[in-house]
Amino acid sequence: MSAALVCVLNPSRVRAFARSEGIKAKTDAIDTAVLLRFAQQKALRPTPAPDPTHQELAALMDRRGHLSSEIAREKNRLDKAPHTVMASIKRMIRLIDKEIAAIERKIEKLIEHDPKLNPKARIITGVHGVGKVTSWSILAYLGEITELSRNQLVALAGVAPYNRDSGKTIGKRSIYGGRAKVRKCLYMAAKSAAQHNPVIKAYVEGLRARGKPYKCALVAAMRKLLIHIQSLLRKYQFTLAS
Repeated sequence: MSAALVCVLNPSRVRAFARSEGIKAKTDAIDTAVLLRFAQQKALRPTPAPDPTHQELAALMDRRGHLSSEIAREKNRLDKAPHTVMASIKRMIRLIDKEIAAIERKIEKLIEHDPKLNPKARIITGVHGVGKVTSWSILAYLGEITELSRNQLVALAGVAPYNRDSGKTIGKRSIYGGRAKVRKCLYMAAKSAAQHNPVIKAYVEGLRARGKPYKCALVAAMRKLLIHIQSLLRKYQFTLAS
């Protein structure tokens, strides 16, 4: 028996669809009918089955994120803590530091021994200003990077500017949604690239010279970096196939 095709969706999309249809009630029977109508009316693509290595990498990156958040909280506590508890907080910071280092060693080992992830990680970190954490995040949380169009990619990463226009009024463009874990690492990479990558630095400076706010210029740099990484990975896949 062949495996059934599955499409993983953001639940808010389906709920918004139900509201647009005037459906306010929510029961199992109503949800089933709404899901069926949504699938029939929208051009849904099957979601590929999760790769075990990608799942392991994502789990390790999630854990690294949890620990990084916790160490930031402990450092904030240390700034205001009374002398009585400072030693305890410092011990906890050292402990979390060691655990983060252990998680990172596991991530490096996992990528190093995977024939698909290893070359991709080298390609991504080959971009000036993009470090290993950004590389790990893209590999873990944006595995479909080479399968999407540019517009789909920047939207999925949450760096696509959306219009807010009505009639003759031109609203302020803004980004929202997408995968926050990818967007966060891209932001740090873009900040580094804006200082050390000659192409991105000139790009950001050009936008600033035209009156763009720094954050807008940085988001544009994030898009540019992401699309460049996609292009490099596609070129690598094309080379393998030829």
